Amino acid sequence: MARKGQRGPGSVEGTPRGRRLDGGRSAPRPEFRVLLAEDEASVAASVAAQLRALGHQVVAEAATGQEAVALAERTKPDIAILDIRMPDGDGMDAARRIVERQPLPVVFLTGHFDERLVAEAVESGGFAYLLKPVTTDQLQAALVLARQRFEEVAGLRDQAARLSQALEARKLVSRAKGLLMERHGLSEEEAHRRMQKEASRSNTRLVEVARAILAARAFMGGPEQDTGSL
Repeated sequence: MARKGQRGPGSVEGTPRGRRLDGGRSAPRPEFRVLLAEDEASVAASVAAQLRALGHQVVAEAATGQEAVALAERTKPDIAILDIRMPDGDGMDAARRIVERQPLPVVFLTGHFDERLVAEAVESGGFAYLLKPVTTDQLQAALVLARQRFEEVAGLRDQAARLSQALEARKLVSRAKGLLMERHGLSEEEAHRRMQKEASRSNTRLVEVARAILAARAFMGGPEQDTGSL
């Protein structure tokens, strides 16, 4: 059990609601479509009321993990709030199934802090967690934090995918240049210029010219080439 005031990694303390220094006005809050999965009726009612008071839309409420998975697929929420302990298993299993079908940030609710559970929660797609009972400020902070972390991770994944595509394209171009050099006795620079000229003439990318060269080699009976996929 966590002592009063104790926090673990990813937990959220009460914070000012977007308070600014220009006269104390608050910045506009983001509005989320939220799936709430909590089997304790009183807790579910309290969190749902807090969400609506914050301007969010509770698109679905579930009492079990299986129900949460089905409702997530049907309603396509922006964020899911799941109790870690559910009647038909733990909420982390439900989170994994939800995220596999529809990537989204997950906030976990728990009655006590446990480092092992927190680590498992992160692995299952959790971006923040809250200790019950939840205050309105903590709830809002957790939602914003989870969304920000989710977007950061998604950006890193997109960047990694683009880098992987660029590396694969370079491999294809290099293979195609090697084939032209071997067949026509060209230097690497000459083979590259020839490919660039064809890309300009056909108004296509250099990597597509490389694919065409490698495909033609395979069609003409040469060794099979891995043209990759971008």
